[in-house]
Amino acid sequence: MAALPTPAALALIALATLLFRLGSLFPEQIDWDEWSFILMGADVAHGHLPFVHQFDLKPPLIFFLFGAVIALFGKSLLAIRLLGSLCVFAAANLVYVTGKRLVGPWAALAGALVCALLASAPFGLATSSELPAIAFLAAATWRLARVPLRNGDAAIAGLLVALAVLTRTNLALVALVLGLGLVAAAILIPAQVSRRAWLAFGAAGLIPPLLLVLVYAIAGELATLKLAMIDVPLAYSGQLTALQVAREHVTQLYYTAQRAPLLYGPPLLLAGVGGLEAIRKLAVWKQDSWPIALLLATTAAVAGSLLIGGAAYPHYWLQLMPFMGLFAALGAHALSSAAKPLRLASATLVLLPVATSISAALPAAREAYAAPRPIAQAAAYIRASGGPHPQVWALHKHLVHWYLDAPQLSRAGVHPDNLARRAIIDTLAAHGYVGPDEVGRLIALKPQFVVTDADGKGVAWVRADGKPVEAWLDTNYRVDAQFGDVVIYRRR
Repeated sequence: MAALPTPAALALIALATLLFRLGSLFPEQIDWDEWSFILMGADVAHGHLPFVHQFDLKPPLIFFLFGAVIALFGKSLLAIRLLGSLCVFAAANLVYVTGKRLVGPWAALAGALVCALLASAPFGLATSSELPAIAFLAAATWRLARVPLRNGDAAIAGLLVALAVLTRTNLALVALVLGLGLVAAAILIPAQVSRRAWLAFGAAGLIPPLLLVLVYAIAGELATLKLAMIDVPLAYSGQLTALQVAREHVTQLYYTAQRAPLLYGPPLLLAGVGGLEAIRKLAVWKQDSWPIALLLATTAAVAGSLLIGGAAYPHYWLQLMPFMGLFAALGAHALSSAAKPLRLASATLVLLPVATSISAALPAAREAYAAPRPIAQAAAYIRASGGPHPQVWALHKHLVHWYLDAPQLSRAGVHPDNLARRAIIDTLAAHGYVGPDEVGRLIALKPQFVVTDADGKGVAWVRADGKPVEAWLDTNYRVDAQFGDVVIYRRR
């Protein structure tokens, strides 16, 4: 079969990624974490360092990225969603160029499509912190998978892994595993890996965090950086044991795959074949087996980092998608090389979920493009009726703060239910960042407007914190307006 030119392959990946994610470009509401990133990014766009004026539980690089997009394009949800699409496109491209060295262009293209496809599953449509992280991880894997691995490649990979860690803290485990792997490789296979690759990797990887520390030191906010990057994440990671997290992930994976078996089943099967092929290749070690060892070790490290995070959500799986793509490439190559009928099966395992994804994305895009934006409508109503500087507490639908440029009433309330997460709020309170009972303080404040959702999710987290929120609303507020699923309460 004739080799596919790289520009044509990249154009095909770009088109596929756009089609997979087309339904995510226009809706106002996908995931409330994304709204929190937008609020933190808007604060950065106003010239503030992350965490100094307000807090959310993520490393700062995602907020710098959102801040840059907002500074360039203003209040554009489309620009935010295109940032996520660009990250997925970058990750899939890097899967292609990495896989092309391992298995050839056609199998590599299959792997790239699987990466873009799974990263554009319903749990991956919002622009989350995982999407820049997988772009950095995929780029680092591309550089490290070279044979022989030179110091310069290792250094670039170290920089990229550090950037991934500054986007997703849990990936610090991946940095550690890769560093130790390079030490072992330098001893065991010096013909494939430079003896000083580990040193170049580690030294270059220190540059981004040291620059970050320097910036916060100049601003006199080192204690704030430590609180946000070390103290709170450590407290949060202790909520569930690794076994409990694993059980949660397995349960969620079962129900997620059950809802769309044609979307998830074929690529998981193909990646499973690739995983077995990788293990087989490692068992019959050859002179060029370093990339396979790297792929298996990095995948294991990412999976391990998910288990020690203290919580389990489907969007965490996005961090595995570049590696699922590379395993799928190995699987496609193994099947295509085995027998002619299996070549057709390999193509079917890619094309079937691709068609499933696109057939769902096109009508979703049409519907979202024409749909109203109830949070924007609510913000316009509050702006028109609440005066120039309305006081707003959003229990949910907190994107309203962005539309209004309304300040947060609590530094820890960017993501609303963080105020009731004891691991977060107690740690922040212990360091004097906020008071010990921010929810109680806001209830006593009786802000002018309370915004929440019609399904009761916003009220539920306040109730779970032990506060009689329904009685408080009934006594002090009236429902002033409702736009779709956005409810506006106004103080009597």
